[in-house]
Amino acid sequence: MSLPEKVSVTAVIDNYLDVFEPSTSLVERAVPGKLKGFLLAGHGLAYLVDITKGESTFTLLMDAGNAFEPLKNNLQALGRTPAEVDALFLSHGHPDHYGGLLGFLEWRGSPLPIYCHPDVFWPKYLMTPRGKVGPWKLDRGKVEETGAELICAADVKQLTEGVFLTGEIPRRTTFEGPMPGAKIVKDGQDMDDPLVDEQALVINLGEKGLVVISGCSHPGIVNTIHYAQEITGNSLIYAVIGGLHLAQVSDEVVSQTIDGIKNSGAQLALTGHCTGFRPNTRLSQELGSTFAVSCVGSIANLAA
Repeated sequence: MSLPEKVSVTAVIDNYLDVFEPSTSLVERAVPGKLKGFLLAGHGLAYLVDITKGESTFTLLMDAGNAFEPLKNNLQALGRTPAEVDALFLSHGHPDHYGGLLGFLEWRGSPLPIYCHPDVFWPKYLMTPRGKVGPWKLDRGKVEETGAELICAADVKQLTEGVFLTGEIPRRTTFEGPMPGAKIVKDGQDMDDPLVDEQALVINLGEKGLVVISGCSHPGIVNTIHYAQEITGNSLIYAVIGGLHLAQVSDEVVSQTIDGIKNSGAQLALTGHCTGFRPNTRLSQELGSTFAVSCVGSIANLAA
């Protein structure tokens, strides 16, 4: 066994689509005229993560976006197929991350391992100043009817050498707090949702460092980075990818988050989805060339 030699992360679903964003040494942008079709953006997230060791590539679909139609459309436009996917990972139980799941499983037409936290299947909703939004519920029975093999765990899980799902992420920073208004219904009881079901994908590229891929970073991206370092024993951070959920936090929390990413030494911060427009602009200003906005069709190519 050996550590991965290369990882490619393709944004299949994300909130942004910008054909004028330039490619960089680490991020390849989609070129519309070279695609097999047009791309769709939407509030949600889905990444294809190709992990290569020698001649072997393991492909993980992380999340399934907010609906099946854009997921299918974008996979086809990018020239990818459901048959390529070896396993699926749900980062957490919000519908902008599992909305396309059942459609994808039916489209694929053959059993697939699905990794998730057990809390993914409890009903969830938001209490906002405008009232209740939701509830949403991923139907476990319908997922199992497709033949999917559910692997639900709250602890760290190693998929293969150097590839980890974090399980529940400890909250240790003082500035990364819970999501206001988030609720969960467990055994018929409504309660505040601490979102312990959110976990991240971590890929260890050895001396190059860790690739940390987060869905929404509800536990806090700095907490997530620190835990990734702890479970792998590798203090080096190569890339931080995903949604950071900073749109509704204070400027001070945004500042502390940016400081945490800076202090990690990451060579790439590729952020989108729920990060928020203003936080993304601040990330761009303060991280400079280290920052790239995550657009549909973008591919982060990271090699050991």
